[in-house]
Amino acid sequence: MKNLIYSSALIFSFMIIMACNKNDAIQPRKGLSQADSLAAVESPNQRCDSNAFVKYVLYNSTGIGSFTINFSGENNYSFAFPAYGSKTVDVKPGIYNIQIPPTGNFTSHGFFMDGKPDVKAPTARYESVKIGPCSVPLQTSIN
Repeated sequence: MKNLIYSSALIFSFMIIMACNKNDAIQPRKGLSQADSLAAVESPNQRCDSNAFVKYVLYNSTGIGSFTINFSGENNYSFAFPAYGSKTVDVKPGIYNIQIPPTGNFTSHGFFMDGKPDVKAPTARYESVKIGPCSVPLQTSIN
């Protein structure tokens, strides 16, 4: 009985193999070594313009709507954080000192800036922050 089962499976496998043509094998397709059409799309970092504004994201999860961020340097800017969520502001490229003054009851909060050490305090100050024309959107967060 075992031989009958094994021989049936062997015959079935043999019939499947014989039913395949040699052209049924996986063949390499033309053009796979060429660049994808999406790769030809110009990324934002390839369109660097030193006069263009850089996108800067302000994020706040504290629920306190009175936080501000001050940029001082080649240009001076002051923006208000939203109480919850994020908003994007435009900043000219340059080197800035950035300060987030204390607000409310001056309790400590976590301040996070891309590429800078995290701060746990009532206020945060970052020196010589370079905002370049080819930067990806930068972000400062409070929680």
